[in-house]
Amino acid sequence: MRPKSVMLGDLCQVTPSPSSDLFTELSAEAEGTPVVTPADITSARQVDVQALRRLPITATGLERYRLRPGDLVLVRLGGVGRIALVNDRDEEWIYHSSCIRIRPDTSRVDPVYLAAYLAHPPVVDELLSHVQVGTVPVLTAGSLTGLPVALPELREQRLMAGALSEVALQMSIQHRILTRLDAVRQGLFTKMLGDEIPGTAASRPTGTQSQRKAPRTRRTNRMS
Repeated sequence: MRPKSVMLGDLCQVTPSPSSDLFTELSAEAEGTPVVTPADITSARQVDVQALRRLPITATGLERYRLRPGDLVLVRLGGVGRIALVNDRDEEWIYHSSCIRIRPDTSRVDPVYLAAYLAHPPVVDELLSHVQVGTVPVLTAGSLTGLPVALPELREQRLMAGALSEVALQMSIQHRILTRLDAVRQGLFTKMLGDEIPGTAASRPTGTQSQRKAPRTRRTNRMS
């Protein structure tokens, strides 16, 4: 049975981005509210928690832009279409002015399914067709609400979401294995080759400075 088509705005609460003025004091050293920016959204459609910058504790006007588990954060400015599903239990996060928040009605649409749907290349192409082209590409909340969503039955969505989550888990495991094997490879090659690589600082005797002779230049006599 072919899934029905429903407008995203009928399935979700789509909240426009906050004012960029709220983020003038955004800093890695601040102690206040964590902010999800486009740079924090990974290729695995997750938020890189370690990279989050913060606003000072004194920042105000943030309540409307809070994130909670199950929310989707979509990049609306520049790299339009990148998306992350919020899984963390820390509800003090907010999203940046370069993003839009999508809050699914979970009685009708599964957040994992919706995140995968919105990241599907043909759907991303459709999103990009609604971008306002200028110096920087911009997607508006109004354009997003009118996006058609293929909507299978909720039970089928959850089955699809479970299968996708399992694939994502296996991809994460394989990525960690590859990272570890790359470190082992580098360490093994260093051990086989030895510590001294010709021409590197490690190969020069300690306590001495290498002196380079200035290249000789050929002197010519000019006749006036």
